[in-house]
Amino acid sequence: MKIESQQVAVITGGGSGIGAALARACALQGMQVVVADIDKGAADSIVAELEMFDAKALAVQVDIADEGSVQALADITREAFGDCHLLCNNAGVCINRSFADSTKADWDWVMSVNVMGTVNSLNAFLPGMLKAGGARHIVNTASLTGLVAIEAVGSVYTASKYALIGMSEILQQELAQTEIGVTILCPGAVNTRILESERNRPDSSATAETAPVPGGLDESFVRMIEPVDVAAMVLDAVRDNKLYVVTHPEWFPMIEQRVKLLESAFKD
Repeated sequence: MKIESQQVAVITGGGSGIGAALARACALQGMQVVVADIDKGAADSIVAELEMFDAKALAVQVDIADEGSVQALADITREAFGDCHLLCNNAGVCINRSFADSTKADWDWVMSVNVMGTVNSLNAFLPGMLKAGGARHIVNTASLTGLVAIEAVGSVYTASKYALIGMSEILQQELAQTEIGVTILCPGAVNTRILESERNRPDSSATAETAPVPGGLDESFVRMIEPVDVAAMVLDAVRDNKLYVVTHPEWFPMIEQRVKLLESAFKD
């Protein structure tokens, strides 16, 4: 998709991290930006920053796990700016716990945000994008741990990202005959607050504690990069209609090993 001034970008999880970087990058391209986040104060802060540079931006509080909240986001977007051109389903949460230590509440929360949150957003925005026609694009933020399972990251988060990648790959096939492109963002270690996800957890099991940084990985696999660099990769992928954005090429040997195991299963 050619990114042009006055197009409309909607970014969930836009109040911090990769989402905030995407909001800044879109605004620099002259896009009208909707910064959606469960933390309204964080979204307001990003919008105030963008408006200092004369960008058209709007902060909206949204709980992507709530279908009605996401539909309200779509309605507000349409009323303020018109139909969405670039939908970045970026909001997500993380729990680093073993399967044995994870509760049903953990599974319900992570899946409601990482998987069903994206489903809710697509249900709210995709019909309008299809009806409006023309070049448009969807970016779903997954993870490199959705391409290769790593014990240190935990089963709950990993399962949610595997699901998101599968859904996104099918969505790309289903939209292949339209002008709507799909990109799957698969980041490795990025300097964000993802390990503090439970600060916004709504249920009674919530904790403000920061999840431990995954251990047991070679230092090269946890190389930290900045959100601004990820945002640049994403916009390049949107322009080139690339299905995948991979931020850490040094993960490839692990993915290659997984592919070899699958290949051997087919040959046995």
